[in-house]
Amino acid sequence: MIFNFNDTTRFYFYREPVDMRKGIHSLYHLIKTTGNLDALNGDGYVFIGRTRKSLKVLRWQKEGFVLYNKKLELGRYSLPRQVGNTSFFEIENAILDQIVNSIKQKSNSNELHLKVMLNS
Repeated sequence: MIFNFNDTTRFYFYREPVDMRKGIHSLYHLIKTTGNLDALNGDGYVFIGRTRKSLKVLRWQKEGFVLYNKKLELGRYSLPRQVGNTSFFEIENAILDQIVNSIKQKSNSNELHLKVMLNS
């Protein structure tokens, strides 16, 4: 995994596309108001832009927020299967790693395809 998180870190994926101009304060506000979650507990919150070329992860670490940002030059991020009806849903660390590294997951099984998504 590209992030230096431990195995107990939980990640929550925001189900709607986000304006990638949003920064730490705007994303924190979105977590508090939409998800009714505690953004100060060390969990990671994952946001993907409308075009699925940009990804941000917001996380509280000790004294402040850290905002990770990755933008693809080619291809698009694959999206995890949505669970439930809430604004945020929990995803496994391995799934986040697959998303960040552009590994596509087959929609009808848990079998992973190690293909970089290009022009999807």
